[in-house]
Amino acid sequence: MKYPKIVLSADRTLMSPYRGISLASFFGCAPALDLQRNHSTFWYRVLGQQVTPKLLFDFICNPIEHTNGLANYAPYGLRKVEAALVRDGYPRDQVVVAHPDHIEKFIGPETEVVGTYEMDPLGMGPVTMTFTYGRKQMSYDEYYSRHLHKRILAAKRRTGSNAKIIAGASGTWQYNYDPAKIEEYGLYGIVEGDLGGIGPEIDGNGGKFFDALINGEMDVSNPFKRTEFKVEIKEFLKNGKQYHGRFIHCWDQPTIDEIPNIISPSMHGQVEVMRGCGRGCKFCDVTLRPLRYYPVEKVQKEIEVNMKFGGLKNAWVHSDDIFVYGLNPRTTKNMQPNREAIEELFKGIMATGVEHTNPTHGTLAGAIADEKLLPNISKIIKASSTNHIGIQCGFETGSTRLIGKYADRKLAPYQPTEWHWVVKTAVKTLNENYWVPAFTIIMGLNNDETPEDSWETIKLIHELETEQPDSKFTVTPLTFVPIGLLEKSEFFDIGNTMDPPKLGVMYKTWQHNFKHGIQKFMRKVGRDNPIKNLFFAALARSLGGVPLSAMERFARKKGPDHERVIETIKAKYW
Repeated sequence: MKYPKIVLSADRTLMSPYRGISLASFFGCAPALDLQRNHSTFWYRVLGQQVTPKLLFDFICNPIEHTNGLANYAPYGLRKVEAALVRDGYPRDQVVVAHPDHIEKFIGPETEVVGTYEMDPLGMGPVTMTFTYGRKQMSYDEYYSRHLHKRILAAKRRTGSNAKIIAGASGTWQYNYDPAKIEEYGLYGIVEGDLGGIGPEIDGNGGKFFDALINGEMDVSNPFKRTEFKVEIKEFLKNGKQYHGRFIHCWDQPTIDEIPNIISPSMHGQVEVMRGCGRGCKFCDVTLRPLRYYPVEKVQKEIEVNMKFGGLKNAWVHSDDIFVYGLNPRTTKNMQPNREAIEELFKGIMATGVEHTNPTHGTLAGAIADEKLLPNISKIIKASSTNHIGIQCGFETGSTRLIGKYADRKLAPYQPTEWHWVVKTAVKTLNENYWVPAFTIIMGLNNDETPEDSWETIKLIHELETEQPDSKFTVTPLTFVPIGLLEKSEFFDIGNTMDPPKLGVMYKTWQHNFKHGIQKFMRKVGRDNPIKNLFFAALARSLGGVPLSAMERFARKKGPDHERVIETIKAKYW
């Protein structure tokens, strides 16, 4: 058997349809193992080191289909790299996207590179750090990333392969904080970057990048040689031991014409419509990239690939703010949405014949800046009581001080003092048009969050519940991670610096999700089999109170101040 030259893959958490459950892709952030659990406890006798039972996780995170070990669907960024390599001359049979459970079938003596797509390989992402108490437990993201790397190393040993293992995508920054994993996983190189798959928009220059990798041009760091790819050998000292890592940087910012169209189906029917954002939030790295918009025809071609080769009937439209599509933030006054461009985009998407579409991200200010925009889009994409549109929105904080200091353009065309009005008006407008926002908030934003800021967040969530009792939204707390313009800051250490008001924020968000999300509207917004929706809603109801009980136990353990916050929320903000 002749093995392919380039093998690409991702771990199970990134290659699962999650049984079509809305927002279930966050489940990979759940704690998998507590390696410090006391062996004499009841939970150790029942579950061992498991936190979230593996049987339950594996049931919900079901593996994708495959054809002779080739993944039938793959993360969008990985598909971009695959398309770039084929476009740049690599034979189709020499570039494979392998199913994570079958990757060893493709690694052999002829294999030159094994590339892994990594979003949260060491469990340091904002959601994961929250759920694992600052990585005191191992998340399923990290568990299955480790599992994939073990399979790769075993396959290399078995076949005598000298393939270079390279990790890329938006989670590779995490290796800077746990460099021992570089050695453990046998990584040749780490590509630091975000969109575009294995690296910082590497899909514009895919062939050149892999040529240089295979030809050994990245083996050494040479600061005096002019090259498109900068190699940096970093040294780390951790726990008295020295580690080294080869970090590869690519500063290419391809034009739209240089970005290839996918040639095989993407996970969840995802397609990209733009890169960059233009909002300028200091805690986000997306704003550091220039804005570029896909023309409608390019978007349609990728949807057609998903429909033709993947049998998909939906389009998951990726952008970092869909309401920015088509505008020039340098010349557009106050970030006013380009309604005509957005409407034409969604008309083009629906013209492909998809039955459902929804954008990945959007800002609350953008949703209400043009009163005709949301109703018009909703009509185009056929939003209704049986076809809800999910969208992730940055709530970030209820503090007008923090939002003004770190994300003032997120509110444009509004002012930071209007933030509470923006949130409330946006929730009302989104819900009236059958959109359900999934909010994220940042705990410990730049380690600058005061108790007053935390209480302002708690109160704003409660006001939404009381003023709009039938509103539909979820709220997920994220711990602050230093990226974007704040990359020199420190992590918010949730495990050791959880003061009472921040515990209150966590408690209030989960109480809202359990009481208002899981119990009131979760089963009503699904589009699939109603029996399946009822089953998973019942499962969520049975498990949803567990985190609340865990936080109450944590408060009792920490002391009276933490307990007092929980009791205050129960008495005044329930």
